[in-house]
Amino acid sequence: MGLEELAGKLSDPKHIGLDDELSKRLGIASADVTRGRLMAQIEGDANHLGVYLMGCYVVDDTDFWGDGDVYWWSVPAIVDTEGKVVRDPLHGLPNGEKPHKVGSLEWMTNISLADPPLLAVIPPSDAVASCVLRLGFYDDDRLPADVPAAMKAGLEAYAALSAEPMSGPEQITVPVRDAIWKSLKAYEDDILLDQDLVIRRGSVSRFGVGMVGSVLNAMARVYYLISDEKKTERFGPITLHKGQTEIIQFKQPMRGGGMLAVFARGADASCPAFGELNVDVPFFNRLIESRNESALQQGFTVVGKGPAKLVAYYTPP
Repeated sequence: MGLEELAGKLSDPKHIGLDDELSKRLGIASADVTRGRLMAQIEGDANHLGVYLMGCYVVDDTDFWGDGDVYWWSVPAIVDTEGKVVRDPLHGLPNGEKPHKVGSLEWMTNISLADPPLLAVIPPSDAVASCVLRLGFYDDDRLPADVPAAMKAGLEAYAALSAEPMSGPEQITVPVRDAIWKSLKAYEDDILLDQDLVIRRGSVSRFGVGMVGSVLNAMARVYYLISDEKKTERFGPITLHKGQTEIIQFKQPMRGGGMLAVFARGADASCPAFGELNVDVPFFNRLIESRNESALQQGFTVVGKGPAKLVAYYTPP
């Protein structure tokens, strides 16, 4: 976490589908210049929020014989208080990943917990009302999906959008989604999930910062994290085995009003202080109470019930 790491992701010349010409058209600069642009956006005590893909559990891969090949893509749009959007690479680029072989009732293991994919960046401005993410998860049914080529088509559609404010998020998400969909010939594939995720400012918790959220349907369950790029601290990821006990302890002490989020992928895990983690409920978010500060000074334990990977996040008040 931090502006340097965020700037590196936003200026990455190896971003899927990106080439030199598109980088120029989109105005993507070096990491140093991008960091300066991000710093110029900071207003008061608010920080940039990153929206990251944490995992996908495939309920039904739609393949009768063998495992499916699942690919995903995302398109971000930041909406202001007037309902308008602008095309801005500092909000994050359309993203995606190549097909991954995965069966029904299995996790997609190619989604990194150590370096999760960046889906969107919410700038620290009171003028921002919501973040809209178009998410697509598909099971590849015919020829292997060329996701890099499709993301290039999506980025070309993104670059062709007006630089002026547009009337709503669909002015970004629809043409970019359509370009990706047509390039992939996704009408030949099976939809696991294809819908908008709307993350709103909220009256108490700013965009649910520090929390893991989910998008669920009968075919797939997708999980994401909203991280404060300056304040959120990560522990892990760690690997758990049956009967293994680990202590989760952050560098900074957990204080009342802070937010704890824990996400586990794989077998069940038990956290005596906060609850159980399993395939149906693989995460929890907890607001730390002041009366529990002393008990958490030395961290808290988790116990594995089988092979699993676990990561935890703490965002101070």
